[in-house]
Amino acid sequence: MEQALDAALAQLTIRDRLRFGRLRFHRSSGALILQLEGEEATVRGWPRLFHERHRGVLPVNCPDELPAEETPEQQVVTELLAIAQGCGYDGRPAYRLPIGFPRFAAAFAALYVWRPDDGQMPAKQNAKIARMVKQAIAEERRYTLQEMKERAEALARDEQIAQQLGGLVGVLVKVADVCRLPHRRTVRWYRRKWFRGRVVTQLEVFRELRARQREPVADKQLLLVEALLADIDAHYGRFRRLNRARRPVILLPDVDRSAARRQIRDRLLDAYDDGARELRVHPVVIATSAPGAAPPPRGEQPPVAAEEITAAVPDRFRARDEAVERWRRSQDVPLPSRVLQVRLASPPPAPLPALGAGRWGPAMLSAGTVAVVSAVLAGLLNWAPWGRADGCGERLLMRGADCVGVSDGTGVFMPGLRGMREVFAGIEAENERIAHTAHATVALMIPMESDNPAVRRQILSEVQGAYLGQLQANGSDATPPIRLVAANPGRDYRAWRYTVDRLVDQEPELRMVVGFNLSLDSTQQAMSHLTNELRIPVVAGLVTSQSFANADGPGPYRYPGLARVVSTAKDQAAALLRYDPGLARAQTALVADTRPDDSYDKSLRDAFTEARGGGAGAQDMTFTSEGPEVAGVTPNEFETFAMNLCESKARVVYFAGRAFHLELFVKKLARTYCARKKSYTVISGSDATTLDERLDGTERALLRGDPGAGTPTVNVLYAAPAHPDAWDVEVGRWKKRVGKRRTAPGELPRYLIEPQRAMAQLRAVARAHAGKLGTVRFDDGRAIETHDVILTAAKALTKAAATTRTPVPSKERVKEDYENLNSAFRVQGAGGWICLTNAGNPYNKALAIVRLDPMRAKLSFEALAWPKGAPAADDRCVVPQNPGASD
Repeated sequence: MEQALDAALAQLTIRDRLRFGRLRFHRSSGALILQLEGEEATVRGWPRLFHERHRGVLPVNCPDELPAEETPEQQVVTELLAIAQGCGYDGRPAYRLPIGFPRFAAAFAALYVWRPDDGQMPAKQNAKIARMVKQAIAEERRYTLQEMKERAEALARDEQIAQQLGGLVGVLVKVADVCRLPHRRTVRWYRRKWFRGRVVTQLEVFRELRARQREPVADKQLLLVEALLADIDAHYGRFRRLNRARRPVILLPDVDRSAARRQIRDRLLDAYDDGARELRVHPVVIATSAPGAAPPPRGEQPPVAAEEITAAVPDRFRARDEAVERWRRSQDVPLPSRVLQVRLASPPPAPLPALGAGRWGPAMLSAGTVAVVSAVLAGLLNWAPWGRADGCGERLLMRGADCVGVSDGTGVFMPGLRGMREVFAGIEAENERIAHTAHATVALMIPMESDNPAVRRQILSEVQGAYLGQLQANGSDATPPIRLVAANPGRDYRAWRYTVDRLVDQEPELRMVVGFNLSLDSTQQAMSHLTNELRIPVVAGLVTSQSFANADGPGPYRYPGLARVVSTAKDQAAALLRYDPGLARAQTALVADTRPDDSYDKSLRDAFTEARGGGAGAQDMTFTSEGPEVAGVTPNEFETFAMNLCESKARVVYFAGRAFHLELFVKKLARTYCARKKSYTVISGSDATTLDERLDGTERALLRGDPGAGTPTVNVLYAAPAHPDAWDVEVGRWKKRVGKRRTAPGELPRYLIEPQRAMAQLRAVARAHAGKLGTVRFDDGRAIETHDVILTAAKALTKAAATTRTPVPSKERVKEDYENLNSAFRVQGAGGWICLTNAGNPYNKALAIVRLDPMRAKLSFEALAWPKGAPAADDRCVVPQNPGASD
């Protein structure tokens, strides 16, 4: 037992350096807390023995008794001070450079040293706390700089240096000492923590620190713990991590008897799951307790034996990952705790043997050489072992499997997806460029997490389209420029409320929220909260359910301040039937998902039911899926549907469901023996734009069918919001229709030539910024439509600014100018004209009829279609008096 515990702790503290297969905590998952549990004689004296043996070898705190006369809150603060002191200048940190705790010192000074004087004006109170915090930071910093300064001064006093450089080194040291502002780095950490994306003064940071005194005790303790962890992480810079410096050890003995130490343990757990999630280096935290006397606050698991630690640590992370995966499938599974309880038996284990200072020393030349060479090669190969794994960036929060919150480009969602880091870096750079000018913040709110490669690709396209829209909006002379932020509400918008709250808190210049690409009940709740309660204008993208649209008319509206860029499912169905009226007359069938919380499915189901009319087709075939990306028993149901379809006369199948289930259905249809049918045409909605990405070469071959084997060909037809080839093809067809005479550009219809120019400009901007975007794919229309969403927001902002003659118009004024975005003020999008009605709906928006033909290598654009059957009246984008009337 002693050897097993010793081996595990040696690896966790990185005592055994340059050892392959060593035990370590996952950086992307945070850290664990080891809690040694045994009888009194087994565990009670172990922490003090550990400290006595390894003080001066590892940064470790001394577990002294806590003063009984102090309040519980004071005891927690006293213990945290002891941890900072022991892991700092009282220990033997790596490179003989003490760990400084300036962030912790600043929080401690503001929360527990400074006391407000009710008789003083707020300005004087702010100035006083600023001086006190700066003094505390400077005092803490001096320990980390003392040895370096002494060496530099010794060099300056060297006789040869003095003769050669005339005391220049000494002068430089003194100048550097005078110019040093030790508080700036610490203040920057607090600024980024609380004011991400905002340009604020140091005084505002100190004012926020002062305000934290009034927060609950638990929140103040959490801030102290997060600051302490941030200081440890900051100390272990890139090359210290490469050279495997020994990590600090935090001892928390008797957490079953000491309420203060137990609170610190629980605050550490909270920090690991929230503000300290993104840290690269964590301390090794070891608690002790009697068996079962101090269970973790949640997610308790059975204890493991000391011999099982090496396997138990990765198993615990694996169990957490599996729980998250099951939770994502709507299974109510508790998340295993980060407290790993280790069962100890008598006799008590001996602490780690004392380490010699020379064993595998951090300054060892060979290790340093290997580290530097590895760093250079890793940089050349674009693979860095110290790079942040997929997870959460600063000021973002893990909720289950999702990293949610608001990023101005500094935090990257799905950083492992190729192209995501590049586009977020571009957004950050553009935001920095306009930071010091009057600007309006526009938030792109779409789910930015997925395990499905096709959906991940779709998310990337939408973020790229938003960035391209920002570049075009900011590249013109129009004002105000747009500050773009990415707001991730989690998969299926399940964490929308948290993200909206962060958005409102972090972005004082927020003027519009755009995006919204899933027609779910949770999406509808988010949109209603923004427009009705917060009064924030919204520009919706790829939500096509009728329940996400205001009814055309005088109002009041369901979503005041809502503008839409994409046609509803009803308009899409109408456009398909205008394109090919024979679809309504054909023998048809309807396969529909009846899952209750998905408005997209319901809206599509209603539209297709109306389109089919009272024909002689087959009766409806319904299924109830478990989620947008969950198979469940649907493959078995689809097999039954395919057999029944074969017996019917239907060759046209309307499919009202998500792309995930559409893929399962068409593959099942293609596999089912049906000698009487040569082919099927499956008609679906705009979510089918991801279907092409979901199918590999083998599955495409399956859809081609095999007449000899009795399997039919299956192709898919849908109305897409946009297609990159639409305008070039339609312009060519228009010229061909008017004859072979040469047609001047001015004679072309404006509803064709203006979108054609917009699409060409979009391609040009994408090529010009390829290094900041990665590869942009326009074929699914996602990047095009999200680009047009940003252009619509920019047009509304510019119109409102011009109307009010203000640099940045109010949210109320932006909503009022929506109704003017038509006719002369139409939005010339790359996906077609956007002519908004008074209710914020796109009137008669052009749709691209796209066919997924398995005989062809890529999606084929067939034609443009309009819900009203023809382009905008008189080629002027004029909205009629009653835009909702049917023709």
